[in-house]
Amino acid sequence: MCLIADANKLPKLLVDRDHEAQPIRDWLAERRGGLVYSDGGKWADELGALPNAARVLRTMREAGQARLVPHASFREDERRLSESGRLKSDDPHVIALARKSGARLLYTDDSSLIKDFKDKALIDQPRGKVYSHPEHTHLFRNVTCRPA
Repeated sequence: MCLIADANKLPKLLVDRDHEAQPIRDWLAERRGGLVYSDGGKWADELGALPNAARVLRTMREAGQARLVPHASFREDERRLSESGRLKSDDPHVIALARKSGARLLYTDDSSLIKDFKDKALIDQPRGKVYSHPEHTHLFRNVTCRPA
């Protein structure tokens, strides 16, 4: 199971090196996990707003710690989700990326996105799980991801 980091947490994970994200960085460094991200649509806007994020993600991808999923591969699902009126959040790109990539672990503190990510009707087999602080490190047990 791979991890998706919501834009509100990417700075803590990639740039600020915040203690909250240290268990994720350890998981990635030990090659037990991988970060999944995309390059288009709202992803591109959110990444573009974060200094150095694209460079850090490229370095992680080259190191085998991250996987780029082209936006074109899930754009239609993102559009359908956006138009469905089912989402509580404004993040159809995150849900569509999870569905396309198989990532079922999300790093966020956005309460609306958490509800969407845990909604069985949106993400299932397996269900989505959310990491939002170090007390959630148990989510990394027995979880592996081959990002490349």
